[in-house]
Amino acid sequence: MKRRTLFTGTFTGTVTAALTLTAAVDRPVQALTSASSTIIKPAMLKPGDRVGMVAPASNVYEAEDVRIAKETMEQYGFEVILGKHLQDQYGYLAGQDRDRAADINEMFGRSDIRGIVTFSGGYGCCRLLPYLDYELIRRNPKVIIGHSDITSLLIAIYEKTGIITFHGPSGLTRVGDYAMTQFRRTIMSRSVPGSIAQPEKNDSIERDHRLITIHPGVATGGLIGGNLTLVTNLLGTPYEPDTKGKILFLEEVGEEPYRIDRMLTQLLLAGKLQDAAGIAFGHFTDCTPKEHLPTFIQTLSLETVLRDRTQGLTKPILYNLMFGHLRENAVIPVGAIATLDAGRKTLVLNESAVI
Repeated sequence: MKRRTLFTGTFTGTVTAALTLTAAVDRPVQALTSASSTIIKPAMLKPGDRVGMVAPASNVYEAEDVRIAKETMEQYGFEVILGKHLQDQYGYLAGQDRDRAADINEMFGRSDIRGIVTFSGGYGCCRLLPYLDYELIRRNPKVIIGHSDITSLLIAIYEKTGIITFHGPSGLTRVGDYAMTQFRRTIMSRSVPGSIAQPEKNDSIERDHRLITIHPGVATGGLIGGNLTLVTNLLGTPYEPDTKGKILFLEEVGEEPYRIDRMLTQLLLAGKLQDAAGIAFGHFTDCTPKEHLPTFIQTLSLETVLRDRTQGLTKPILYNLMFGHLRENAVIPVGAIATLDAGRKTLVLNESAVI
């Protein structure tokens, strides 16, 4: 799955200009507030709970996709209620910005809805951020989960309300056994999950999921991050992620090494990498030089770029954890306290993310 392809939840684009234009034309729901210093944990989900499914980003391409997304969440025992505007379309978006935001506001406000799941990623979440009712959301904390473009939604809600949000599979995301186990351990249990984002059976010889220590060390802090493109897009906005003393986690899909270089450089120039207590890189799926590049153009490998852009940062940095655009996408709770031990190649949740 490539985030840069619209209809599979993989398109990326520069959203700052679009967000600025939207805010100038339409007045937001209400004045934005800063996040509470108190972290708010949502109630855990359990089989039989009713969850609302919303499409904050790209539109539904085929009707069967809705059925697939619904069945994905039903396998956990949930009753899935579709948002009013889930199947709307406005070009490459799942309807108008205010309508997509209205679905989210409604799901948070409804007493019969216990949690919110997302249809897919793609593009469009940044556009609706000014239209979310953050006071309503703060008063009604619920689990909300998704990844890719949903990153901007998760970070905005966390930064503005203090509610823990969940970076993990959307409805249209294909999930394997490990991803399902992580979902249940993190969202459907009050027990402390412990080690996350690495399979229990890890073949140290196997290459695709091999954990790589970029810089050893141990750090503890709240988790913040998600998709690299979206984290970068939020810089300079009212929803900018605060990385100070945090474990910054990042993943990406379909971007060539020079694009990864560009975005990490922006985070570096903004001080976000320096402020973080530790950096946890997930999977960077299909982030290799493309064959269409002329042979005379020299390139750097992805690992070289990650090492180069974090060179001199004396903090734990671990690469290739099991989260991102892959079937075994672990659930990472934004705002929960975790410990990153890059030398021992572990990321451990120190607390339950739900109550």
